Formats: sequence, C-alpha cells, structure tokens
Amino acid sequence: MLDRTPTALFRTLIVSAMLAAGMVACNPFAPRLEDIVVDRNQVLGNRNSVSGFFDWFRSSYELRDTLLYGQMLARDFQFSYLDFTNNNTVYWDRDIDMRTTYNLFKAAKSTSVQWQHYVYADTLNSDTSASVERYFNVTVVLDDQSIFRSTGSARIVLRRKSKFDFWQIVTWFDKSDF
Repeated sequence: MLDRTPTALFRTLIVSAMLAAGMVACNPFAPRLEDIVVDRNQVLGNRNSVSGFFDWFRSSYELRDTLLYGQMLARDFQFSYLDFTNNNTVYWDRDIDMRTTYNLFKAAKSTSVQWQHYVYADTLNSDTSASVERYFNVTVVLDDQSIFRSTGSARIVLRRKSKFDFWQIVTWFDKSDF
C-alpha cells in the first residue's frame, strides 16, 4: 500500500529530484574531469629543446595566441628584415613586434607557420645560447579571397638562463618574401 501523506510525497519528490540531478550531471560517455591530465609541453611544444621551441612557435601561430607568442621573446628581443624597396634594414623591438603580431592574429581568420629544414643549428657550444637558421612557410588567411603565402628563412639567436629554462628569441633576422 502506498503512503500518500504529505511527508511521504515530499520525500519522494526530493529523492526523485536528486536522482534527476545526478542523471543530468553524469555523462557515462565522458571521462571524469580529474582523470584528464594535460601536459602543455606535449600539446604546444617543449621550449626546453630547440625543436620543441619551434613546435611552440607553430602552436602560437595556429592558435593565434599572443600570450603564447610573447613567452618566446626575450625582453631585449629585436626583429629585423631587409626592406628591398628602400634598400635598408628595418629593426623592431619587442613592443613593436608584439603589437604587429597581435594585429595580424586579430585580423586573420587563420595563420600557420610550417618550419622546414635547418640551414644550420649551432647548439653544441653552450647550454644557454643557440644560433639557428631555418626555412619556413607562412600562410595568413584573412578571408576566402585574401590568402597570403610566404616562404623564406629565419636566422634566430636563442638564449636561456640555464639548461633547465625555456629558450627565448633574442634576435630574429627575417629573410622572407613577405
């Protein structure tokens, strides 16, 4: 026989509500949140190695994330390129490079950089400095009609405080057709 007193109905309602809430919050096809361990070095690149540094660089472009990009630049960073029109070398400091990269990432629908083979990589003489020149392909998509592609090489000097720290760019001389 069913108990239809107000107290029994209230208890039944509370138990039903708790079961419904538990069913809504539980997804049997998804892992529990605390079971997911993400190592950003595996996802983005491990900047403790030169090759991992370039993976991080690629990730910052693909995600169009200036916070990731900015972590790669030393405080005294300097970007330079040859301006063929005026036949001179143009220099940017870290602030100008960050502002330019932010504007690029903001305007673009997508950006990507594919690092190709090394022209040279001098990493054996020191644990805290490295010189690298590497070919790259860059693609910037503003919209379906505005797609820009560039190729070239980057001559980059990297530095870190100790062999346990992350690499950062000190100087970057861009030799591209962009």
